[in-house]
Amino acid sequence: MAVDINRFRCPDCDRPIESWVARQPVFRCDGCGQRFQSNYRHSLKRSALFGLLLWLGGSALGALLIDPWQLVLVFAVEFGGLLAFGAAFLLHRCSIRIRRIEHRGEGTAPTGE
Repeated sequence: MAVDINRFRCPDCDRPIESWVARQPVFRCDGCGQRFQSNYRHSLKRSALFGLLLWLGGSALGALLIDPWQLVLVFAVEFGGLLAFGAAFLLHRCSIRIRRIEHRGEGTAPTGE
């Protein structure tokens, strides 16, 4: 399930968590102490790389398949970047995940025999 990182609320105490906090790889809810792990940075890097490869690959494929390559170059410069940015933005928004990290409480050692 994709998460709206700008309006993330703690599922335990329903307290809003600031978006700049939720963008950190590991963060904690101030209300209940629940820890979370976010893939925001990984998703951002992956979607930026996807957009760049989509722009370059689409331009190269268009230059190979469409006869006047100058037309492809003009389209790639004017609209290709915009279309690639839109696709990367959608991929990024749909691939953000925040999951809980199990915690045992502060200062307690695991009891296992």
